[in-house]
Amino acid sequence: MFLYHHSQLQFKMTISALILAGGRGRRLGNMEKALMKCDGKSVLERTINMLDDVVDEVLVSVRDEKQEKEFESHARGKKMVPDSYSDIGPLAGILEGFKAAKGEYIFVTACDMPFIDPKVVEFMFQCAEGHDAAVPLRLDGSMEPLCGVYRVAPLLPLIEKSIGSGKRFILAPVFELDDVIGVEMERIREVDPHLRTFININTFDDMDKLDVC
Repeated sequence: MFLYHHSQLQFKMTISALILAGGRGRRLGNMEKALMKCDGKSVLERTINMLDDVVDEVLVSVRDEKQEKEFESHARGKKMVPDSYSDIGPLAGILEGFKAAKGEYIFVTACDMPFIDPKVVEFMFQCAEGHDAAVPLRLDGSMEPLCGVYRVAPLLPLIEKSIGSGKRFILAPVFELDDVIGVEMERIREVDPHLRTFININTFDDMDKLDVC
């Protein structure tokens, strides 16, 4: 259980984190992005190590049991949750992660974001406390869902509803929430000045960024 200090407010909650690792890395020739090396470790292991210092529980979303076995030596004993739905994108992994989570709130990230700053994760939990979600806002005002914190109870049924109705983009259920806090990048920049948290690895050119871990 993590204790937060926010102004004069102190509060406790059980919190979780979910790493989405079930993607097929098609733009990288079907490479397992979670197993890319950064600072001598796989990106998956690096992300787990960072989140372990912040949350009570880390879950890893995988697409199937075959991938689960492949990741076993990198997952540091964390619970891996295979998708029940196939080929519908990250929302399938989010669904299973939310079902398995023990925390009241959950931080959701992707396995291709190797530079997440733990101070940003803590800050996003602080922003989410007492609300349904806290989601970063890009400079154009759009939401970045894969660095957000969500209250599990209200969002889980909305995820199931979205999948059932064919709305498979990540933000579809988030848009249905009543109380979402948009966190502007300038606020996040106060704890992560260069916004490295939001760097992701999608192409072979992006892989050069891993050399500067």
